[in-house]
Amino acid sequence: MGELDQEKLPHLLELKYRVVADAAEQLGGVAAIRDAFIGFQKHLYQERSA
Repeated sequence: MGELDQEKLPHLLELKYRVVADAAEQLGGVAAIRDAFIGFQKHLYQERSA
C-alpha cells in the first residue's frame, strides 16, 4: 500500500495541477481531496464478499 501513501498525495496532485492550491480550487478543497483519496483506498483494498 506504499504506492498510495498519503505523503505522496501532494506529489500526485502536482503532476496533474502543477501546484496543490490549483488542485484544491478545482477539486473542492484539501479536505475533499484527502477524503476522496482515503475513500478510494478503502474501496480498492476492501475484501470482496463471495
